[in-house]
Amino acid sequence: MAPRSRRSPARTGILATALAVALSSLVSAAPPAAAADVLLSQGKPATDSASGGANYAPRNAVDGNSATRWASKSNTDPAWIRVDLGASATISRVRLQWDLSCAKAYRVETSDNDSTWTAIHTTTDGKGGVEDLTVTGRGRYVRVLGTTRCRTGTSYGYSLQEFQVFGSTGPADAEPPSAPANLVASDVRPDSAKLTWTPSTDNVAVTSYEIYNLGQFVKSVPATPASTTMTGLKPNTTYGFYVNAKDAAGNISQASNTAEFKTPPAQEDPTPPTAPKNLRSTGVTANSVSLAWDPSTDNVGVTRYEIYTGATKAGDATGTSATIGGRSANTEYTFTVKAFDAVGNASPASNALTVKTRSGGDQVGAVTQIATDNDVPWGLAFLPDGSGIYSRRDAQDIVRITPSGAKTTLGRVPGVSGTNGEGGLLGIELSPAFASDGLIYVYHTASGDNRIVRAKIEGNSLTGWKTLLTGIPRNKFHNGGRLRFGADGKLYAGTGDGQNGANAQNRQNLGGKVLRLNPDGSAPSDNPFFAEGGNARYVWTLGHRNVQGLAVDSQGRLWQAELGNSNMDEVNLLQKGGNYGWPSCEGTSGSCGGYVAPKKTFPVGSASPSGLAIVNDVLFLAALRGERLYRMQISGSSVGATTSHFQGTYGRLRTPEPAPDGSLWVTTSNGDKDSTAGNSNTRILKVALN
Repeated sequence: MAPRSRRSPARTGILATALAVALSSLVSAAPPAAAADVLLSQGKPATDSASGGANYAPRNAVDGNSATRWASKSNTDPAWIRVDLGASATISRVRLQWDLSCAKAYRVETSDNDSTWTAIHTTTDGKGGVEDLTVTGRGRYVRVLGTTRCRTGTSYGYSLQEFQVFGSTGPADAEPPSAPANLVASDVRPDSAKLTWTPSTDNVAVTSYEIYNLGQFVKSVPATPASTTMTGLKPNTTYGFYVNAKDAAGNISQASNTAEFKTPPAQEDPTPPTAPKNLRSTGVTANSVSLAWDPSTDNVGVTRYEIYTGATKAGDATGTSATIGGRSANTEYTFTVKAFDAVGNASPASNALTVKTRSGGDQVGAVTQIATDNDVPWGLAFLPDGSGIYSRRDAQDIVRITPSGAKTTLGRVPGVSGTNGEGGLLGIELSPAFASDGLIYVYHTASGDNRIVRAKIEGNSLTGWKTLLTGIPRNKFHNGGRLRFGADGKLYAGTGDGQNGANAQNRQNLGGKVLRLNPDGSAPSDNPFFAEGGNARYVWTLGHRNVQGLAVDSQGRLWQAELGNSNMDEVNLLQKGGNYGWPSCEGTSGSCGGYVAPKKTFPVGSASPSGLAIVNDVLFLAALRGERLYRMQISGSSVGATTSHFQGTYGRLRTPEPAPDGSLWVTTSNGDKDSTAGNSNTRILKVALN
């Protein structure tokens, strides 16, 4: 919705008349101005979760009289008050006038059906008093959900003198802005850079821009000017910023181009660190060697170490120890270590150390390379004969590969579109009855959405393509893409929020969900929201940011992994109809009351999870940014002992998948942000499990 028009007072006399005449033709040709936002909530029906008594009824908060108030039942968290506007409206402002018993943590949410709620404002730092909130949302119902009170004790609940909702009624604006264009970075300094772009256009008006760095939301800026200065950057670091436009109805554009740059060092520093000394072994198993060394020194500071076997990087560390896994049993390895400073100067190598592994095998054992690829191996599945098939995200084709590494291209998937980010040809899954029906299921980005399609493998060809589900939101990042058949024979699909967090809480939007389909693409009638119709028929769980892993345990339960934004990544045990909190809650951070809690969280810097596999009720999680493989023991309905493997050895890890011979195949994902085929450097690895 367009901003409210502000006009100067009319002048009097001849000048005013002349001006009016001169502008009359322009005024008549201009589109009508949007109606001013009005107070929609006053006198409308209001309800609450638990009233504090007859004198504190919900209607007191919408009566326009601050001498009366609503209060919730004492000592109750969470608690809510809800107003029915009578018709769907675009919400632009919410004014809360708190009594002393305010909310420290709360959400303002909207709904069109009084059942599915979308957060339009979230805070964990409520100040009380008068809070005048500029928001973007739409719905018939608006509520304030308090999760933490400002005052605790048995005599206190929440208390609002006035709850005022402003906006305008009328048809919803479903048209997103155009993508911002010509994004450039300038004035790049060690800790800052200026971004400038060509403004987006919209059928009503662009209200703000959202700035991302490689899929991670950084900040929101006003619609004008079409520029911003990014501060708090790290020296000598590569960034990839892009911009999405947003309108008053909450529609998000597709992303701009990416502006990539590397900040310069904070200071000139030609001096490398000294060589690490006293490299020694602190432990040896059949498939790993634990190392330690004395710290290097540097004129500014050592930031990290890299461990090598010959000229091959075998791992990395920020401290002075590391465990190098994936080794072969009963084999000698010679290691050296180098130190690096903040500008990338490398020290001379440490002393060389030769260590022989023991006989036997570890839980996560030796690693052998099956094949390399110049594209991104994204989805992975296994045929009955023991061969693997994998999707190449940017090349947009599917390849069969034998355990010895021989490849055969089965064909290109029609209709795939890249996003110059992380969209393209994504997850694949075989029918549970593949031996008889030969069906393969594929999740891919198209020109206007993400979708699920199906084909048949006949010999070395893919035939009979059929589209099963369309309309999953797409964007440069946050496309989801994982597919997995459950123990119930249904197809589960993990989706991303399309870089619009509101999608995750909207059951009529397929983004930010785990979806559940029949093998023919129809919606199972026992899905939790089937009766709501529309897209809600397909929803199994909601409140996800970007689902990247799905796996089924021996009890038939579905586990899931998803990427957080800046705080926590998650591993979840999914339950029918569960709401996992995004965007209000990230991991266990934010307003998480009333949502299903994750079973395990990781800092985003050490995970950024992708694929998830289960072998003998052990979870294996591949980490992109963390460049490692996590092993997590399932213990009842919890995650038990967790170990980390291969940190920095193979780079970004994309997809783990159990192989028929009891091993785990893992694909790497290095050089994969531009949708250009054939410019990556990736591997398919086999990890022995014992």
